[in-house]
Amino acid sequence: MKKIKAYGIVLYKVEEDVIKILLCKSVKSLNKWGCLKGMLINSESTKECAKREFYEECNIDVNTSLFEEYFSQKNKEKDVGVWIVNSNKIKDLDKCFLNDKLFDYYLSWENSKVKFFDINKLPQIKKKQTSIVSDIKDFIQNKSLSH
Repeated sequence: MKKIKAYGIVLYKVEEDVIKILLCKSVKSLNKWGCLKGMLINSESTKECAKREFYEECNIDVNTSLFEEYFSQKNKEKDVGVWIVNSNKIKDLDKCFLNDKLFDYYLSWENSKVKFFDINKLPQIKKKQTSIVSDIKDFIQNKSLSH
């Protein structure tokens, strides 16, 4: 059986001294959150997949030239890879959010919520994504401290 490969994007932003990342809660999930991502199809590149899936899940178009660091997590059934992107580089992003929550009309049918969270106050993360979210958190905190 061929292993599923899924790619996506994690937006981050720094507001004053608070670092936030964008996560989603799928309609299937009771209370666990994860990265906006989806499965690789046909002959698309990993970056094309991440861009397409992110757009499908939240209607936000992110140019692949904005992709920064890459993070991956291998699981039994699925390999997951995400790029982080500084949300300040995305034009008119604020119009999609109110109080860090994506307006419902931008949501895909797959997600019940998409929201920015303070990386020091993250919600419960999906078990199969805890490692990747932890790595992203550590990287962004270290990156922010060095500026």
